[in-house]
Amino acid sequence: MTEPKPRGFDDFELRLGDVMRGERATLGKSLLDVQRELRIKASYIAAIENCDPTAFDTPGFIAGYVRSYARYLGMDPDDTYSVFCAESGFETAHGMSDAASSRKKAELPIAPAAARDPFSHPALPFAPSSDSFLSRIEPGAIGSTLVLVLLLGGLGYGGYSVLQEVQRVQLAPVDQTPVVLSDLDPLQPAIAPRDDAAEPTETVADATGSGAGVFTPPTSMDSFDRLYRPQALDVPVLVARDAPISTLDPNSVGAFAQASRQALPSVDLEPAESLTASRVGTSGALPENGVTLIAARPAWVRVRSADRTILFETVMAAGDTWTVPATETDASLNVGESGAVYVAVNGQTVGPVGPSGTVTSDLLLDGPTLAAALEPADLRSDGDLSRVLAQLGTDSTQPTIGQPKILEDSAPGVTLVAVRPAWIRVRAADGSVIFETIMNAGDTYQVPATEEAPTLRVGESGAIYFAMNGQTYGPAGPRGSVTSNVALSVDALAQTYSVASIEADSDLARVVAELDTPLVTD
Repeated sequence: MTEPKPRGFDDFELRLGDVMRGERATLGKSLLDVQRELRIKASYIAAIENCDPTAFDTPGFIAGYVRSYARYLGMDPDDTYSVFCAESGFETAHGMSDAASSRKKAELPIAPAAARDPFSHPALPFAPSSDSFLSRIEPGAIGSTLVLVLLLGGLGYGGYSVLQEVQRVQLAPVDQTPVVLSDLDPLQPAIAPRDDAAEPTETVADATGSGAGVFTPPTSMDSFDRLYRPQALDVPVLVARDAPISTLDPNSVGAFAQASRQALPSVDLEPAESLTASRVGTSGALPENGVTLIAARPAWVRVRSADRTILFETVMAAGDTWTVPATETDASLNVGESGAVYVAVNGQTVGPVGPSGTVTSDLLLDGPTLAAALEPADLRSDGDLSRVLAQLGTDSTQPTIGQPKILEDSAPGVTLVAVRPAWIRVRAADGSVIFETIMNAGDTYQVPATEEAPTLRVGESGAIYFAMNGQTYGPAGPRGSVTSNVALSVDALAQTYSVASIEADSDLARVVAELDTPLVTD
């Protein structure tokens, strides 16, 4: 017996798979890299390295796979295939043999057939065997079927019970039969007392066997009428209490009956047209000679002389008037709202100067020209003109015709007008911020009327103007400067600032025209 000796380096057996894996590691390739480059499955590459031919579906391709992989690794294809066959025991088969074809699946052992009953399982091609009826019934389905049958039965029984209860009629016995005739008032004298003189009647009553007494018909037709008339008709259904609407007096009927008894302010109910016709010409409020502009509603107007010098420019409020100087014979008129401005020529009102919503330019303010170009004013079609002429013809403190004056006239206020974007901040007297925003061109802000005037701080002083008493003042300061602590009261602003010049600021002229002139469309 030989003693075992320590093995050297060359004594160890070096297999084909170790050599291939070493070469593949030298190339730095993985199984997936080899699969991607050789178009061979990674499982086949691993089987070649493990010398496992059973992993291949077709043994005829093993030789080609092994040689191709050997060339890829830089090894001799024939020697590599010889070593693969020696280590795996694989033998090359002829191409036409069964070993070279695809591997067949292992056939399972066939169990011996049990004895067949020819009567229960007849082997007839035209009569295939079928399952029994009981084999197709599942135990779980039996319970569900029973629950469904019980539910349907309960619903049916409940519906039948409700139907029988609805159709049942119950008769409640009464202790005493109601006597209807005894409750009617007209039939009280119908039952006459028994009298000895009425013997034939008693005999007839006894002969018929009636023991209820003798019935005497009512002697009047009213009794029969009351007997067969429904009781509901005895009470009147409708009582006429109202008269036609035209006959109602609001001073005595309705919600204003109490108010009519109170002391209301004296109101002249005379129509505005007749009042105007009787007062305007005689009061002297409008000059009898010359040309006078009358504003029935707010409108922007501009009057230029013959040399294009501005004589008058403002936003006329309702009721404002302006008389053209007698020396200006060729003055022209521009109006932003033509339907709101009328002209009094020698005491006669004509107009308006144009349709409502349009702009009138360069209208010659000459008496004969205006009288020929404009129609006499129709007071019935313009109620605002009627009220304005009525105010001009009477005391200015009188209320509007037909409307009692309830509240006192409010004090003139201040409106901020922005002609360019500017940041503003309005503070109350106690320091709280009332309004703060960036006003864009054309924006306005009505300063609230408080006991103490609020103050204003402006980031762009040249863009903010003040509108009050029908005039525009400002700007708040030079362009590009910041103005602070500006008292927003009419008196303080009128003393600090002068009337704005539209010629000096084209943005102001455009904003004023946009604010006071409606959009004109064709």
